[in-house]
Amino acid sequence: MNLPTHAILGALSQQNVEIVKGLQPSGVDLVDAFSDDAEPFAELPGALFAADFESAFIASELGMSFGPVQGVEGFADGWRNWLEAWNRYEIQAEEFIDAGERVVVFARVSARTGRDGVEMEHAPAAIWTLRDGLVVRIEFYLDRDEALRAAGLAG
Repeated sequence: MNLPTHAILGALSQQNVEIVKGLQPSGVDLVDAFSDDAEPFAELPGALFAADFESAFIASELGMSFGPVQGVEGFADGWRNWLEAWNRYEIQAEEFIDAGERVVVFARVSARTGRDGVEMEHAPAAIWTLRDGLVVRIEFYLDRDEALRAAGLAG
């Protein structure tokens, strides 16, 4: 039985969503997960990231961006850099949006600054790009609309 191309692509993109659901942190404090003595990827099964994996942190509305950085080590260093200002940075995944080879994740963050203990919440997004079942790129956005535009899901 030959499946139509759109059925095969649909199955592959749904598989990408399931992979991202398994990797996306949710219900955790990223300050603890990325502490200097933590190994954030120690519990992950097998090689889930492509050899050419890269990540970027994009905050256009603040005029700041970081990356792209190469490899899992660059990814972890990028998060450690971002998290320096925080005592707590709890993330909860809210929605996974199938965009073919990309998966857009909407999250909710509840955080407390390190300096003044200011509590804040925000609703960032990430775009995970997969190829052959491996993560090749993750882009983190402070603005959900910007992430949707970057993923080709909004005009």
